[in-house]
Amino acid sequence: MLEKRTDSPDQSVEEVFEAYGNMLYRIAFVMMKNAFDAEDVVQDTLIKYMEYMESGKTFGSEEHRKAWLIRVNSNLCKNRLRFYKNHPKISVEQLSRYYEKEEDTELMDSLMLLPSKYREVLLLHYVEGYQGREIAGMLGLSESAVRKRLERGREKLRGILEETQ
Repeated sequence: MLEKRTDSPDQSVEEVFEAYGNMLYRIAFVMMKNAFDAEDVVQDTLIKYMEYMESGKTFGSEEHRKAWLIRVNSNLCKNRLRFYKNHPKISVEQLSRYYEKEEDTELMDSLMLLPSKYREVLLLHYVEGYQGREIAGMLGLSESAVRKRLERGREKLRGILEETQ
């Protein structure tokens, strides 16, 4: 068991990482279910720790520091999982499995070549079936901006499709 002691300002991030990095990684890995996200969460936890220490705050004991790190780590995992749930992302390969005709797959491949600001409105409108007003609310844009992006996206998509044929 760790001994209770007053926090020392010379406790570096490296020392904290050495002491708690593996534990934080294991917690994050179990919650996130992949190594890349777990590593990102541990890094974000250490950044939060640095910010906390730079603000002049201290921990009353080593147990307090450990509990704080665990809580921040867990909350960051939950935030990331919530973000992924609310913003699902699938790969082109996964998306193209839904299309049986070759021309549909070609269209989706071409759509993925567009800049993201056009791709997202086109996907939301034509693939997901949302109206301009709904897309504007989701993306925090005006309805006229959505209409313009749809128009420009269609023009760019038409150009890509003409190049490939």
